[in-house]
Amino acid sequence: MTEPRHEVLLVDDDADIIAVWRKAFARQGYQVTTAASAEAALGLVQRQAFDAAIVDLVLPGIGGMEVVASVRAADPTTVVIIVTGYASLDSAIEAVRRGAFDYLRKPVDTAELLDTVARGLEARELIAHNHRLLRGLDQANREMRTAQRSLTERVQELQHHIDALVELGKRLSRVHAPQAIMQQLLEAALKLTGAEAGAILQADRSLNQLRVIVCTGIDRREVCDEGLPLGQGILGQVAESGERYVVNDLLADAALAEDLLVYAGMRRVLAHPLVAGGDVVGVIALFDARNQPFAAEEQDLTAMLAVQAGTVLTATGLVRPRPPQAGPAGPDEFIDLENLLTN
Repeated sequence: MTEPRHEVLLVDDDADIIAVWRKAFARQGYQVTTAASAEAALGLVQRQAFDAAIVDLVLPGIGGMEVVASVRAADPTTVVIIVTGYASLDSAIEAVRRGAFDYLRKPVDTAELLDTVARGLEARELIAHNHRLLRGLDQANREMRTAQRSLTERVQELQHHIDALVELGKRLSRVHAPQAIMQQLLEAALKLTGAEAGAILQADRSLNQLRVIVCTGIDRREVCDEGLPLGQGILGQVAESGERYVVNDLLADAALAEDLLVYAGMRRVLAHPLVAGGDVVGVIALFDARNQPFAAEEQDLTAMLAVQAGTVLTATGLVRPRPPQAGPAGPDEFIDLENLLTN
């Protein structure tokens, strides 16, 4: 792709000098615009941008310094070179103060002028490149700070989870009753997920229903009063299917309008099956009235606690067996977990 040609403004009231400069710059590939007076130059500056401007200091009417000021005001990156046959220290200082790149005395060697403009444009590009690098560095720093804040928050969150699990381990080491263990597991699940209420329920296969073992943040009658039929409602479906169930807005699904949790004022629910020996022996359910998604990590932590809860049921021998297949043998002895836990 062809690079764009640099736009150069030549301002001098000497037509012969302008002709020489125009020809020299055009040969070098510059796009040249000329002005014979300061007024004409000011009009050009207002209409278009220039990469470089060569300005005679002494012009009829308005002086060259005003042109320099206008050029720099229009675009501070424009390379401005002042030429004059009446050089003085004061004018040189003023030229630098106005932002001129260089100050040359007439008669100006054309090759020197071309070289000065080229150096000015290189310096201009270097400054622009540095500005781009600085902007990129600033953006990278902002992204790094954002990532650092995110990492710090993540570490704090993980530390919170670790502290909760360590505390759970300490509490479990001090309790032995199955119901107390279940209560500790449920409270840990609430703390790890931020849910406001929850319950752990046992699957009673002989009665084909779920029954509450422990319940926090909600009346057990609102979860299921005398037992929830397996396969019915959210919790009964989890116990029947053995699949995790997560819904972040119960009110958005018309099919759930009759669920007990909806009547209890719940908005979101995370329910996970308790599995022992390949069978679903219960459900751990977390819920509250907020419309806030359960994060994937919260779901995984709940799954981990569900494994522990299922293990407790198995280890204590309190798992209600499935009804036996028809045959000569009688049914296994029934153990009522709820009565055993509460007595």
